[in-house]
Amino acid sequence: MKPNNSILSFLIFFIIPFSLFGESKLFMMYGIKLGQKRSLVTEIYGKPFKSHTFEDGYSYDAFKLDEHILVVESENKRPDLVWAIQIQGNKNPKHFGLNDINLGDEVQKVISTFGKPDEIRSAYDEQTKEELKQIQYYSYDTSRNFSIEVQNQKVTSIKLSFKGTAVVSDSLEIPSTFKILQGNDLYQISQLLDQNFVLKEKDKKEYKIVGNPITFLSSKNEITNRFFHQPNSLANLNPKEIIESLDLKNEKQFIFGKYLKFKIGEETIHLFFLKSYEGWTLKEMNIENSVDTPE
Repeated sequence: MKPNNSILSFLIFFIIPFSLFGESKLFMMYGIKLGQKRSLVTEIYGKPFKSHTFEDGYSYDAFKLDEHILVVESENKRPDLVWAIQIQGNKNPKHFGLNDINLGDEVQKVISTFGKPDEIRSAYDEQTKEELKQIQYYSYDTSRNFSIEVQNQKVTSIKLSFKGTAVVSDSLEIPSTFKILQGNDLYQISQLLDQNFVLKEKDKKEYKIVGNPITFLSSKNEITNRFFHQPNSLANLNPKEIIESLDLKNEKQFIFGKYLKFKIGEETIHLFFLKSYEGWTLKEMNIENSVDTPE
């Protein structure tokens, strides 16, 4: 079976060069993705305790949470979208940090995870410009797109900012992608999922992720059943058993997506991956009964 027009209706036709994620830039922290609607953060965490718009049009919302503060920022050209994400404090929930780095981690873990920083210097107050000699600022903003503040050898702040699109391979790296899908790191899985991911079941029902994707994937629901808890779950798919693999191209022959097909028992599973500004993401999982699937 070839992917039909209805299945491909989600795809877009604007291409820029991309890689899987984690090799260079990151696009998610605290279950929030750079580029997503800023209003979604308020829907999840309620009214911010502080909001401010600067003279240049940049603005932020700050949320007080358990042992830490979450700040989301927007630039002046798109005040409706998340341009930067920052967490400050002593501790954050599991998988809510930046990849493997969380508030309270030892500074050596930062270097072991991300390598040598582009710059190490004293931090300063962004409003008063006063130097804060007791706080060290580790910048990865040149080579990547984040910075970390350290006090008493402990991470006290992490800030992730949009610094341009990801750089990815031309076609989906299938082994590394399935290694993520078959793991238990909810940060990595959530970052791999498209912001508008949809599961289409054989009963014609559609399911989408609601709220924070990390929290959602930690609960029991139709999507997590299909991801983790069924014999034919996403985590149990073997990439060696792919029966159809197709690069999806636009009219100029640029690759903008990848279609993979599996057949397990009476089920046919279709996976659609999409290139976006954040890299390769899983856009759709479509389940059909093989007896009803036209060849």
